[in-house]
Amino acid sequence: MAEIKGEHGLNVSEELPVSDKKLPKSKRVASLDIFRGLTVALMILVDDAGGQWPMIGHAPWNGCNLADFVMPFFLFIVGMAIPLALKRIPNRLLAVKKVLVRTLKLLFWGLLLQGGFSHAPDNLTYGVDMKYIRWCGILQRIALAYLVVALVEIFSRSAQASDPEPTQLSIFKLYYWHWLVLACILAVYLALLYGMYVPDWQFTVHNPDSIYNGTTLTVTCGVRGKLDPPCNVVGYIDREVLGMNHMYKRPAWRRSEACTEKSPYEGPFKRSAPSWCYSPFEPEGILSSISAILSAIIGLHFGHVLVHLQDHSSRLKHWLLLGLALLASGLILHFTHAIPLNKQLYTLSYVCVTSGAAALVFSAFYIMNCHCRLIFGV
Repeated sequence: MAEIKGEHGLNVSEELPVSDKKLPKSKRVASLDIFRGLTVALMILVDDAGGQWPMIGHAPWNGCNLADFVMPFFLFIVGMAIPLALKRIPNRLLAVKKVLVRTLKLLFWGLLLQGGFSHAPDNLTYGVDMKYIRWCGILQRIALAYLVVALVEIFSRSAQASDPEPTQLSIFKLYYWHWLVLACILAVYLALLYGMYVPDWQFTVHNPDSIYNGTTLTVTCGVRGKLDPPCNVVGYIDREVLGMNHMYKRPAWRRSEACTEKSPYEGPFKRSAPSWCYSPFEPEGILSSISAILSAIIGLHFGHVLVHLQDHSSRLKHWLLLGLALLASGLILHFTHAIPLNKQLYTLSYVCVTSGAAALVFSAFYIMNCHCRLIFGV
């Protein structure tokens, strides 16, 4: 079997097993572990301090604040870890079984943690009202991306053996199936986002603190291709498939200038606030989660570069060039008003900017790790 030849700064050198009876103990990729730890710390920071400092919390709609990098960073890390984990499992059936089990675990914990089981932990109030359970969430999105990308990796693995040591350019050709899946997902997402008709819709306010509690409000749409809060296809699909009662009740758009008097802080709604300000919206909804798979596929490619390219300079050149290209593409799409940066919709520009940023941050950690190994000899 092929051997992955690392240098002194790499932590992944190991021989691929010839059977799955006794898998060798895998070694950690320090740079990826550091990046994962940073992302967890970033998540804790924005969750705890985002309300006090809105400039680091989620952008109310268009834009990209610090908190908006957390989800795509996690998806990038998930994608990058897949080839490192699955290369040790040559048995396709065993690999699929492990992927399915992990996916089910993520879905279970996602529903338990964000589905509404814990209403008020301080008061020891638990239990789920199935009429209002939230079906979507962060772990559910990660589970979907992991499942799709891992299965693509497993079932396209036979084509990868033809070129065990690809070059900077041939690595794209070697994994053409992955890019084909990415293109198909992007085409479906854009076709629905800009082509589906969004009709007028109604909802009933269920909020005891609101003056409109129990009132049915109407939102006027009747449009195609709009990316504004009330009339986008992402929200329309979630309302039709999930139902209003199963969506997130406090979306970030409540802090927008159209809704609140203290924007970007969350405060009392304006008297002139449009009706959609009072409605729920699912930031981890169906169509946006399909788009989120793109972040994991890009991370998957970076993992392949780590596995196949044999020296630090080649890896870094590939990562940095691709990361800068993604970042520039996303910024151009946003500032030319072609496709705005939007985490709630998980737009193409958002995918490009956040994936490019993930690539550059990971590359920085990789460089630091290599220098530390050179200096300290560990």
